Amino acid sequence: MLYSGSDTGPLPRLELAYAGTKGAPEPHLSVDGMTPNGPNLSHWPGNRTPPQWRADLSTGIALRFARAPEAERDAFLGDVRHVVNDHYDTDGFGALLAVLQPDVAFRHEELLLTAAATGDFGCWTTWRGFAIDRIVKRLGDKDSPVRGAMLGADEDDQFSLRRYQWLMERGESMLAHIGSYKALYEEEMALVQNEIDAGQRGAIERHNNPVLGFSSLHSQGPRHRMTLNTLAGAYRVLHVQQSASETFFRYHDRTESWFDLVTIQAPPRQDLRPLAQTLAALEPEHDGASWQSDPPTTPIPEIYFGIPSEQEYGEITRELRPSKLTVDQVTSAFTEFFAR
Repeated sequence: MLYSGSDTGPLPRLELAYAGTKGAPEPHLSVDGMTPNGPNLSHWPGNRTPPQWRADLSTGIALRFARAPEAERDAFLGDVRHVVNDHYDTDGFGALLAVLQPDVAFRHEELLLTAAATGDFGCWTTWRGFAIDRIVKRLGDKDSPVRGAMLGADEDDQFSLRRYQWLMERGESMLAHIGSYKALYEEEMALVQNEIDAGQRGAIERHNNPVLGFSSLHSQGPRHRMTLNTLAGAYRVLHVQQSASETFFRYHDRTESWFDLVTIQAPPRQDLRPLAQTLAALEPEHDGASWQSDPPTTPIPEIYFGIPSEQEYGEITRELRPSKLTVDQVTSAFTEFFAR
C-alpha cells in the first residue's frame, strides 16, 4: 500500500509496513516506537529523533517532520522506502498518518494530538480525544462495526498492520464521523466522565504533596485509571480503595516520567522495588498475596498488595487483596521513600 507526498513538497513514495516478530523491511523509518537502526521519529526513551523535531508526542514529532523543508526531509530519509511502527496505538496512528498523509494530518492536527495525549498519558483531555483514542484501540474488537475488515489477520503482527492499513485508508472519514463508532467509546466515556464529576464533588478524597510530586486518592470501591490520573494533580499516584472493612492499595508512576518529553517535567523515576521490600517487611505474605513492584523501565510501574502477575500495558489487570496495613502506614512509607 503506497502513500505519497506532503503539502510542503514531494517525498519519495513510502510504503506502510510493520516491525514485528519477523523484523521490518529495510531500509525503513520507524515512528513512535523504535527499531534498532535507521531514522526514527519517536518520544520513546532512547529515541533517535533529531532535536529540531522533538515534541511531547510522536504525532507532534511527525507533524514537525512533515512541515520541514523538502531537502531536510530527503536528507533525513536517505533511501528509505518503508515507514513502520513496532506496536499499535493512537500515537502510532497519528505519527504514521503525519508521515504518509500529511495533508490529512494537518487538517485534523488538534484532534490527532488530543487523542494521542489521551492514549499515551492516560488523562482526560476532551470527549473527542477520548473517543478517537478508544476507536483506534478497539477498532478490531468483536463489537467493532469494521471488525470484518480485520478478518484473516491471524497473527498479532498481521492484525496490527491490518488496523493501521484501515486507518490510512479510512482514517479521515473516521475522524470526521466520530459518532458512527460510538459503540467503541460511549459506555466507557460515560463511566469516566461520571467518576471525574463525582470525584470533583468529593467522592474521591485527594491528598497532594506537590513538593514530592505525589498524590494519594481515596475512594469507596475501584476507579478508572484515567479518573485517578485526571484528578491526581501529580505524576506519582497512590490509590487507596476502601470497601466495607477492607482496604486495597495500588500505586503507579504515570507514563509522563517514562517518555522523552519536551514541555512536561515529571519527577525522575525511582526504583520502586526497595519501597516494596519496606512494605513487605511491615506486612509479610498472607493469603497468597504480597507486596509486588515493577522495575522503573516498565512504562507504568506499579506497587500493589495482591496476587503476583505480569502487567498488561495500559490496563489495570492485577488482582488486589485486602492489606492489613493502615492507610497512614502505607502513605508514610511512600512519602518517606520519595523524600529520600
